[in-house]
Amino acid sequence: MYSIRNRWVLIGLALMIVPSLAMMGAYWSELSDAQACIAASQGFDYRTGQCITGSTIFVPFSTRHPLLVNSGIILSMIGLVACLIGLYRRK
Repeated sequence: MYSIRNRWVLIGLALMIVPSLAMMGAYWSELSDAQACIAASQGFDYRTGQCITGSTIFVPFSTRHPLLVNSGIILSMIGLVACLIGLYRRK
C-alpha cells in the first residue's frame, strides 16, 4: 500500500480534484433537470433553469457560471503548482 506523506502533494491533489468534482456536480444537476423537461416533451431554458413550452434555449455552462468555472480552473492550476513543488522538494 502506498502512502503519500508529502503535505504539498496532498494539498495539490485536493486542489486539483475538488473543483473539478464541484463543476461536474453542478453540470450534471442541470443536465438531469434539462433531460426531465425534454422527456416531458417540453423545452428547457438554461438561463432560468425551468421547463418552457417551445424549443430549448441553450446558454453554455461557462457563460452561466463564470465564477465557478474560472475559480475552479485557477484552483486546479494552484494545485498543479503545489504538486510540482512537493515532487521536486528534497526531503
